[in-house]
Amino acid sequence: MLGKVKSITVIAGDYPAEGHQMLVFVQQLVHAIIDMGIKVTVVAPQSVTHAMAHHVRLLPKFSVGKTEKGIEYPIYRPYAISFGNNGFLGKISNWFNRIAVTSRVRKVKSDILYTHFWSSTLLVYKYALKNGLPLFVACGEGDNALENMVNSLSKNALENLRISVTGVVSVSSENKRKCLSFNLCNESNIDVFPNCVNTTIFHKMEVKDMKKQLGIKDGDFVIGFVGGFIPRKGPDRIANAISQLNDPQIKAMFIGKPFSGYDYDFDCPGIIHKGPLAHDLLPQYINCADVFVMPTQKEGCCNAIVEALAMGLPVISSDGAFNDDILDEKNSIRLNPNDVDAIAAAIKRLKDDKDLRIRMSEYSLSRHNDYSIDGRAKKILDFINTRIADYDKK
Repeated sequence: MLGKVKSITVIAGDYPAEGHQMLVFVQQLVHAIIDMGIKVTVVAPQSVTHAMAHHVRLLPKFSVGKTEKGIEYPIYRPYAISFGNNGFLGKISNWFNRIAVTSRVRKVKSDILYTHFWSSTLLVYKYALKNGLPLFVACGEGDNALENMVNSLSKNALENLRISVTGVVSVSSENKRKCLSFNLCNESNIDVFPNCVNTTIFHKMEVKDMKKQLGIKDGDFVIGFVGGFIPRKGPDRIANAISQLNDPQIKAMFIGKPFSGYDYDFDCPGIIHKGPLAHDLLPQYINCADVFVMPTQKEGCCNAIVEALAMGLPVISSDGAFNDDILDEKNSIRLNPNDVDAIAAAIKRLKDDKDLRIRMSEYSLSRHNDYSIDGRAKKILDFINTRIADYDKK
């Protein structure tokens, strides 16, 4: 009998470190759970082959993280290899990575396993099934990863995967629909928990000095974008819309960087920032914006959009189903993310209609607590404990 969960091993494909700001939203959730009195160990395999190919440093295999309240916790980064998922080399890398991760998981001996995302689940589901260990999956896939995983597995492997999973934490109703359609779970062991943020960091603030530093003048209308510089996210479509409007008062901040392997760039008038940014400066920069624009083609649940909402920014984004849980007509303008004319029209509409911007901002600020990572962590733990109670009855 497990009772209420007291310890969790989180398995993630990456995890933040100094100078390495990847999957920050996973770290925020981990910290919130730890601060609620749960012992958490993080296991985040790192690819040696990727580091060699892209000339990036390997992180320490063991380090100690610390929450904002000063609580320390262990982080393990076992070495992994990556040769893709197909062919002989793919099978070798999958076998090696499963051993690397499960050997560490075996030593930790937590009450449950919690994986970000399904790709991490593939490393441990056989171990969980063999050892009768509750396994929870955070389904936050925002591209075709879920579809690709299902297509790559045999019918028998998919059945074993489904049986091994105790519960699925889905970031959106759309991701829940996909999980159900692929028979990865059933209605009783999946629920929707949209992404949230640390609202003590992401909140509306006065940033006069930052605006002065960025050269933002009275009368300027500033567009904010945060995300990877990749076609799916659409910074090029924003740039084209700005160029089309040809309005000298429109300024833009493109915060992010290109993904490895993409030959992709964009430009437009009025850019006041383009490139990566230290994470602690992000709230100040985004608070300089009048509107947040993210014409993304596909997401799980976009953390950058939730951060913008927590700071009270009106949002222009996709009309895709993945946004249904966080965006509506009260806080956003939703459109076809590939339609540059529509993006330009939405920018102009919000620039010209100050009252609309104020209404959207006030609505989002009134829901500030709904975006809190602490509240999300509590709901997820309640879900885990409910599913564990059902698991114990088996």
